[in-house]
Amino acid sequence: MDKRNRPALAYLLVGVASAGRAMLAMPDAVALQEVSLTVLALVGYLLLGRRALPVLACGTVQLVLELVLCGTLAGPAWLAPLLRAAALWLLWATVTQMLKIAGYTTGKNAKMPVVAAVPLAVYCVAHFSAVAATVASFAFIVFSIMLLWYAVLLLRAYNTTRVKK
Repeated sequence: MDKRNRPALAYLLVGVASAGRAMLAMPDAVALQEVSLTVLALVGYLLLGRRALPVLACGTVQLVLELVLCGTLAGPAWLAPLLRAAALWLLWATVTQMLKIAGYTTGKNAKMPVVAAVPLAVYCVAHFSAVAATVASFAFIVFSIMLLWYAVLLLRAYNTTRVKK
């Protein structure tokens, strides 16, 4: 790969980070691996420069929330699930913006963020109820599958960008 092709490298890093996050599939526990994958994605956002400033901002706040969740969080019982939901919605926001940057704004791929928002919303609502734990887990698995779809799209963008230069 041409080392001067920063957009291609950015798509590759973000795609790999997204695939890694999807494979972790840990809805309740933010692990060090997830933080590492978020940092990997942030490096990709940085490589995209000015056009990725909103993505970089969302990713940075997401990283801060994940670091808070990794530490010992002393507070009300509802705070951790709320922070977790906020971090996941920030991930969704970065997915939406990255698809625009990569040029996936038409066709079935343009609807991907809307489709991914449904299981994420179900997860966030069900996550607060112990009775709906199974529903929350299922919704998170579906959201993880959507992250794999996103990873494939970014790897396609990587290949397209790599071949162009």
